[in-house]
Amino acid sequence: MGIFKKKLQDERVVTEQNKIYREIYTLIFIICLISLGAKFYLYGVSITNVMTEWIIFLVAGVYYSIRAVQKGLFSSEVEAHDNKSKWSYQTKTIVIGIIFGMTIGIVFGANSAYSYADSTSQAVYYFFLTFLVSMMMYIPVFVVFLVVSYSIAKNRSDKVVDKQLEDEES
Repeated sequence: MGIFKKKLQDERVVTEQNKIYREIYTLIFIICLISLGAKFYLYGVSITNVMTEWIIFLVAGVYYSIRAVQKGLFSSEVEAHDNKSKWSYQTKTIVIGIIFGMTIGIVFGANSAYSYADSTSQAVYYFFLTFLVSMMMYIPVFVVFLVVSYSIAKNRSDKVVDKQLEDEES
């Protein structure tokens, strides 16, 4: 069973390796962002052209979130954020949900006005109708999704931290 033993490592080396990994992650993220922009410019706005980049963004974010919760870091991140910001993390989560909903409403409204309207007055009517209906649908969905996922992550992270503290006391 010697294969699974943790080897002692120099803390300075581990810290420097982590800095390099963080730089690599940032570099990959920037390259994907540039690739996404270039593909949109060259091939047009089509999700099929940039599916790889979207998957990389999504998987990286989900992976980090899951690992932060498993390690109990999420609670610490929220606490650190709340201590230095005048808006709480949960309030920012709600605002982000509202902004996503409004953005989708604006995009869908503009698309409806541009694609289906025959006159300016009809374009304005289509825009506001689609915008308002989209906001009625998407804002609650995003807010509920983000608040529920935040609450679940915070509770699980708090449990991990409590378990770590109990293990240290015994």
